[in-house]
Amino acid sequence: MKKILFIANSDRHILLCHIPYLKMFKENDYTVHVATNTNNKIDYCDKKIKLSLTRKPFSLNNIKSIFEIRRLVKCENYDIISCHTPMGGFLGRISVINQKLNTKVFYTAHGFHFYKGSKLINWLIYYPIELILSKYTTCLFTMNMEDYQLASSKFSCDTYKINGIGYDDTRLRVKTNSNKLKKKLDIKDEFVVTYIAEISKRKNQINLVKKLNKIDLEKENIKVLLIGDSIIKNFSKYIKNKNIIYLDFKSDVASYLNISDLVISPSNQEGLPLNIMEAMHMNKMVIATNIRGNKDLIINNQNGILVDNLDDLIKEIINYKNNGFKNNINNNMDKYKIENVIKDIKKIYNKYLESRLK
Repeated sequence: MKKILFIANSDRHILLCHIPYLKMFKENDYTVHVATNTNNKIDYCDKKIKLSLTRKPFSLNNIKSIFEIRRLVKCENYDIISCHTPMGGFLGRISVINQKLNTKVFYTAHGFHFYKGSKLINWLIYYPIELILSKYTTCLFTMNMEDYQLASSKFSCDTYKINGIGYDDTRLRVKTNSNKLKKKLDIKDEFVVTYIAEISKRKNQINLVKKLNKIDLEKENIKVLLIGDSIIKNFSKYIKNKNIIYLDFKSDVASYLNISDLVISPSNQEGLPLNIMEAMHMNKMVIATNIRGNKDLIINNQNGILVDNLDDLIKEIINYKNNGFKNNINNNMDKYKIENVIKDIKKIYNKYLESRLK
């Protein structure tokens, strides 16, 4: 039977991004294995492997993981290894070096760590690694134009630009009662600004909160919702303004988008952001930083606003609250829907597989 191994940092990444792809391979009679650093049950997974893998690139646990994966791929003789997240991508591809395997290796770059404006150290460390590992990559999927142009011109592997991992519009149809949710959050007539993202340095919530703490949000009649699980310890301690509400991860994002007057993304680094896709699907106004990924989705002053820094972001929030937006927001997001992205990715996979995916 045909076999595929998915490798990523954590089960959370697989659960949030790749269940439809595991299902696709199961429907095509593949045995599906998943390797991460945790050991939760995952649908459409025949075998779950726990690795020593950690997100910290220079951890000894990652060296241990290299040997774990090399033994695994030699034993299982996979037809496909599908790599995700930076460490999953590194470990999955390094595992096939000097092994006589008939294995196709696909790597999905959700956003390279080296990009325009990133630190020099990122280019010195991560770019040479990607350059070398591209020799052992059958096919590289990129999600934004900046990554695609760099990879297609510099790397050794075949490179394709895809429309993200796809968003599921069915989960955006289910909404709780808006009045009940507003009452729960103590929202009356305030202007609601929402940011949905993992709480991390990359997503820039700490700096956003520090800026917002200096503003009289009550006088401006603004409430800010920050939604997402946190990898920053004690994130709440940074919030000094009662009109900033921090909520943990929420699966029913449609309910919160539904009560939002504006969606923001002050992120420092993106691949192709799912949070903006979902907001645009619901025809919400979006103000975001002018970085790769964001600017692949937003055309400045046409279907949203791009800003260069947090000060400009806050100015635009207040300006939009007071004056609105001169253009109509009417987004056609069909190509980013999960079912259409899967169709595109199947076509690419089938160029390399003897047995075509249906």
